[in-house]
Amino acid sequence: MNNYPVFEGLSDADISRLSECLRFEERSFRKGEIIMRLSQSAGYSGIIRSGTAYLKSIDEQGEENILDIYLDGNIFGSIISTESDVNLYYVFAKTDCSVSFFETAGITGLCSKVCLCHKRFAENILASAVRRSRLHLDILSGRNIRKKLLSVFGCFARRDSEGLLYLPVPLCDLAEYICVDRSAMMRELAKMKRENIISCPEADRYILNDLSSSRG
Repeated sequence: MNNYPVFEGLSDADISRLSECLRFEERSFRKGEIIMRLSQSAGYSGIIRSGTAYLKSIDEQGEENILDIYLDGNIFGSIISTESDVNLYYVFAKTDCSVSFFETAGITGLCSKVCLCHKRFAENILASAVRRSRLHLDILSGRNIRKKLLSVFGCFARRDSEGLLYLPVPLCDLAEYICVDRSAMMRELAKMKRENIISCPEADRYILNDLSSSRG
């Protein structure tokens, strides 16, 4: 886990010590299960160990929106969530997921052992929250669909067994996340494919070929 951003600068021994301080509890969720309802889980946060999950909201009209996408190493929960008196927020397992939960009080308070790694972990959480918020704003502020898509590749792309960058998110969900019309997004993806910026070896799996040629 020490390659996750929230554990940056921490050794395996530090992470083991944190697990004791924060009482990490690992749980598994099947695809389609709700991992956490934020309004009912005050005081708890989680780290995605494996799988993909979404932060979703439901407004007064019952409309759902994808607000964030969580992959391996991403943190979610009450420690970084936005409160609202109107919308409901929940974390949803898009794929089978493994999650390590811990009590938020263990971060906001001082552990009994006064661990230096505890302080570093708290700093990493804050930096991660700021970074993810900034990245999402960068995506949404893109002046056209291509800019948004390239920002998404930069944020969420993962490498396959051959070292190629690919998006681990279905296109229908991606369009919702970046707030664009799905048909318009598909047309832009087709154009990027013709320009050899991306390739599509199989349905719903786009691989980025050359990021440098796609700028502008």
